[in-house]
Amino acid sequence: MTFRKTLALGLAVAALAGTASAAEAQYQRNHVNISQAGQNHELSGRQQGFRNRMEIRQRGRQQFVQTIQDGLRNGIEVRQSGRGNGAFIDQLGRLNEAVIRQQGVNNSAYSVQTGTGNTVGVYQFGNNNAATTNQTGNNNTLGVIQFGNGQHAAVNQTGDNRNALVIQGSWTLN
Repeated sequence: MTFRKTLALGLAVAALAGTASAAEAQYQRNHVNISQAGQNHELSGRQQGFRNRMEIRQRGRQQFVQTIQDGLRNGIEVRQSGRGNGAFIDQLGRLNEAVIRQQGVNNSAYSVQTGTGNTVGVYQFGNNNAATTNQTGNNNTLGVIQFGNGQHAAVNQTGDNRNALVIQGSWTLN
């Protein structure tokens, strides 16, 4: 069975199950792993290049992921649970890594990375949190951690060998 026929069959089965996903991997040894449980999830992914990796896990209801990777040995990992969370990742270059974890309701994370060896991690625990990250350059590291409800962060990092960490929210220690 050709790739297009397999993809069409997978999309038809997903549509009948109440979930929709589309992922495309071009060139050699790209890897896509998708796991969806719940209702009305959406996924759109594209990989071009060599040895790019995409791991998506969606649980709950109405989760959305959109990814684009162009280059060499880039990696994306998204895990969502709850309802109505959205993750958008665009990586251009090589050896870039993006990890997004969302647990709660209506969280959104946007991440763009251009260059070589960049890493971003966005962790959202709560409701109605929003994070936008943009890295351009090489060997940069960026982390956003949001606890609670209604947190907003926007981080732009340009250059080489830069590090940033944003922690937002409130929690109680007993």
